[in-house]
Amino acid sequence: MFQRIVLSGLAPILFVACFTPSPGRAAADQIGLAVTVRNNVSQVEPKISKIATGDDVTRDEVVTTQDESSAKFVLKDSTNLVLGPNSRLKLDKAVFSDEHTLGDIAIKLTLGSFRFITGHSAKESYAITTPLATIGIRGTTLDFLIGRSRNLVVLKSGESRVCAGGNCVELVRIGDSAVITANGARIDIHVEPASWSFDSSCNGMCSPMSFAQAEDALTTGSLGAGGGGGGGGGTQSPPPSGGPNLGGLTPPSTPTKNAGFPLTNSGAGGGGFFQISPH
Repeated sequence: MFQRIVLSGLAPILFVACFTPSPGRAAADQIGLAVTVRNNVSQVEPKISKIATGDDVTRDEVVTTQDESSAKFVLKDSTNLVLGPNSRLKLDKAVFSDEHTLGDIAIKLTLGSFRFITGHSAKESYAITTPLATIGIRGTTLDFLIGRSRNLVVLKSGESRVCAGGNCVELVRIGDSAVITANGARIDIHVEPASWSFDSSCNGMCSPMSFAQAEDALTTGSLGAGGGGGGGGGTQSPPPSGGPNLGGLTPPSTPTKNAGFPLTNSGAGGGGFFQISPH
């Protein structure tokens, strides 16, 4: 694990051999690891720097991927986040209840395509928001396709509740998707069979990985074999090179603010879901 730093003109071998992280930084700020980084992946907040395989993932970090670029992050509680091309997310908040359990984590998926796999933290620890919706989870793997006026949330495993515009839908059957659309001030949500999944963007990154496995893989240099591509989902053709197939979604020039719908704790079956309003 190496602290991220902006360097130019130095070979990777020189960087690995010579760079020593500043004392205490990882312990104070690290919430995970960048396990796989392909092509142009950058931190744009709180500072601007390139992200490389093995870098720490830190709280309050905004990450973007460019054309034909992708990344996989594994958090300390073994949550897996996979970013497709032309995507943007913010690790908005992360509070640990112990060394490897998150007591509170907020993730904002702003634009692009993602796969999210829950770790071993309690379901109420997660607050996942998109520009149009909030998502409650339970032992869940979800795919996201995020545009300015249309968001898709596809259930790959587990269960999920998706809320937008004052209404909520339950995703309980694998392959179902919540479709959220914005028409002016009105936001609609409904469930339909998925016509898209993140599978075509996996590139060996979608197999779940624990944080201990991530640390071991980075230490031993065993990354690169590539995991499987995730379960069945869409019937849609793979996206063209250079970015996710947004299915007619128009990427925003700036992030769209969430509507701030008031949500409450709500039961669903034995375990229930926990939702937090977007900010």
